[in-house]
Amino acid sequence: MSGINFDLNTEGIQVVRHLQDQVSGRTFLITGPSEGGLGAETAISLAHGKPALLILVGRTLSKIQPTIDAIKAINPSITVKFVSTDLTSPKSVRQAANEILNDPSISHIDVLINNAAVMASPYELTADGGFELQFATAHLGHFVLTNHLLPKLKASTDGQTRIVNVSSKGSILGGIRWDDPNYVKHPEEYNAWTAYGQAKTANVLFTLALNKRLLKTKTGANRGIRSYAIHPGGIYTNLIRYMNEELWDEVKRRAWNGEEVPVKTLQQGCATTLRAALDPALEKEGGDGGVFLSDCQFTKDPEIVAPWALDEGDAERLWALSEELVGEKFEV
Repeated sequence: MSGINFDLNTEGIQVVRHLQDQVSGRTFLITGPSEGGLGAETAISLAHGKPALLILVGRTLSKIQPTIDAIKAINPSITVKFVSTDLTSPKSVRQAANEILNDPSISHIDVLINNAAVMASPYELTADGGFELQFATAHLGHFVLTNHLLPKLKASTDGQTRIVNVSSKGSILGGIRWDDPNYVKHPEEYNAWTAYGQAKTANVLFTLALNKRLLKTKTGANRGIRSYAIHPGGIYTNLIRYMNEELWDEVKRRAWNGEEVPVKTLQQGCATTLRAALDPALEKEGGDGGVFLSDCQFTKDPEIVAPWALDEGDAERLWALSEELVGEKFEV
């Protein structure tokens, strides 16, 4: 495959057209595809590659319908299914997963893109479980969803099954609060950006733990299922709805050395997600240690992905903590 240099300026539609054979006829599931967001742009870009089925998972159809309409405008033959869930509620996520598992028209899932998130929100505990909102939305909801959907992912037979966890540079803002991840013991310690850092760190650690479990079976056979985490870049989407001048100043100081945040377009932002989801070359480029991409390329730069987010031991610790929090153990 030649003719494109993947970098910070690459656009999502370019990736899809370049890797169309990895899109055509395949089934994709994307969480958080609300209008104007990164998930929506990812889904709309995929529509240019003639996928067989796009499963869009979100809270309300009204927020997803514009994305569905945009997909149909590109290619009316693409089947689009909307599945409603509240990622902050393990009960709701299990119900959505069961709906997908029991749908005879969904024989398998080739690519799962865990995209949904909340950024720098005020302190809030979820109604179901009492989890910190950012940690629940970005990590715990996807932890439950992914594990429940594994039978459909394992049913994909083309050897290029992917699970993409949309993280960010935010991992450098804070690691996992092992003794108090939901700030219930010390709510006075809550900081919107540190909590965001915890959620984004969790995305990367979850990726490491998935690869340990999914790359090979207990007998050593290659399952053909690989997970990547990515930093899409700074993009103006509805994620910034909680932002004010104070929060902007804080994140610039903590993550960008006081400089202005470089901004990408939505098309540039979804390109890294799509390369992680589609490109067979990544397996060779990354080897066993490549799990995190930024600007469409692997990186371990500590200014982009925190060292604690790449700790194999912490990945296992987070898996156990997540099982404890959601009240369910998963044998992969």
